[in-house]
Amino acid sequence: MILIKPAIHSESQSELITPFIYNTFPTSLGYLAAYLRKYNNVLPKIVDENITQLDRSALEGLMKQDSGPKIIGMTVITISSSRAYALAKLIKEIDKDYLVVLGGIHPTVLPDEALGIKEVDAVIRGEGEKTLSEFTECAVSGRDFAGIRGLSFRNGAAVTHNPARELIDLSTLPPFPYDLFEETYDKYRDFGTVISSRGCPFNCIFCSQRAITGQKYRTVDNARVLEDIRLLIEKYNQKKIWFMDDNFLVNKNRAMSLMDGIIANGFNKKAGFVAEMRGESVTQEILDKMKEANFLVASFGMETSSQRLLDLVNKNEKVDDNIRAIEMAHRTGIGTSATFIFGLPTETRKERLDTARLTRKLPLDDARFNIAVPYPGTKLYDMAKKEGRLLVKPGWSNFNVQFYMFGDDIAYVPEGENKYRLMYDTFMANLLFSLRLRTLINFIKSPVSGGMVLTLPKGWYRSPKEIVRLLKLFAYIFGRFCVIVWRKR
Repeated sequence: MILIKPAIHSESQSELITPFIYNTFPTSLGYLAAYLRKYNNVLPKIVDENITQLDRSALEGLMKQDSGPKIIGMTVITISSSRAYALAKLIKEIDKDYLVVLGGIHPTVLPDEALGIKEVDAVIRGEGEKTLSEFTECAVSGRDFAGIRGLSFRNGAAVTHNPARELIDLSTLPPFPYDLFEETYDKYRDFGTVISSRGCPFNCIFCSQRAITGQKYRTVDNARVLEDIRLLIEKYNQKKIWFMDDNFLVNKNRAMSLMDGIIANGFNKKAGFVAEMRGESVTQEILDKMKEANFLVASFGMETSSQRLLDLVNKNEKVDDNIRAIEMAHRTGIGTSATFIFGLPTETRKERLDTARLTRKLPLDDARFNIAVPYPGTKLYDMAKKEGRLLVKPGWSNFNVQFYMFGDDIAYVPEGENKYRLMYDTFMANLLFSLRLRTLINFIKSPVSGGMVLTLPKGWYRSPKEIVRLLKLFAYIFGRFCVIVWRKR
């Protein structure tokens, strides 16, 4: 059995920036593999195309070495969907007896699109562990798939959508299988990844993750989380550990208890921590505990400085909450990062520029400005479609929040807005923030920067190859900026 994370669309991101993108192993595939290992006695081979690009020869080799069952699963996001479909066709050309099953956000919300590719046999909607386990059992035993909740599948010429599956009980999940990624350990910029919860109780109109978890929030037992941290520190020698939770502070008591555990075990003396949170959840008591537990960065999805727009996107918090949290974290000695979205429905240019100005006044160590993308399955997608302003390029290649850096055809432009002016403002906001001395120092010293997505290779300043790569990237970005300036006129 093989599990694959397909590469993103080649038009979605320049190859020049790829070496500087912060990447970690595909945690979703890790959880699937651990579940299959425990409950099905199957150990899948995991392939991440960010690390190993699969051509026909490599795929044939994997399939020949595969001891079965003959299933290939892929986790798919919108900008990797066309690659997943291409791989499905290649798999069937090599061996038509393989079952191809897709999961992840994109096929969850668009199962008919995925099953419109005749080489795709089934789609797992929502969380995949239990559904894939039952699918594997049926495939091995020869039973049909009619009773598997959360599964859509081809049934002759027709497509059957089984009823949805309830969210999984996280206590039934095996520990995360870090061991399955050991052979590619040195290929990832960061191995220190922990997931201590799933879901978020909020329902922002731009967030596609709710298609998987709804608005239900569930936590992993703190004792298990602490064991994951111990393993990462003692076995894998990790000095920075990133909580990949959607929202670390949903349950403040649980977060405080977890940080107490970090301190009691002395992990704060051996590693630093990073987490994402909402400003309205932050208190001085929490920040003091974070500082004691050696949290290096608190990251906030601030989105905009306009309360009108924050209400429109259903953020359910105040701009002042974020400002207060960032200033408090800075005074406490914790690094701060924030992300912002330009091009939201009805946004005025004044609101956009006010947001950019505010970020340069705040004590932020890091920030990233994105252009709104109406991902399938979100209310923003429905709004853009209703307005008749949704642009979908072949293969969804423009569904990248940073697509403006690589092409002109951004997915959504609000009514009355000039797309080149929107791209120019986004470019300038990123540029003016990034060229501050403080930001440049942070980019060089910090393990992640650029809104928590960019990182410099270790020892880059000693490598002529990496320096040349960096200069080429800067030249490309400058050239793209000049193009946008010219077209904005």
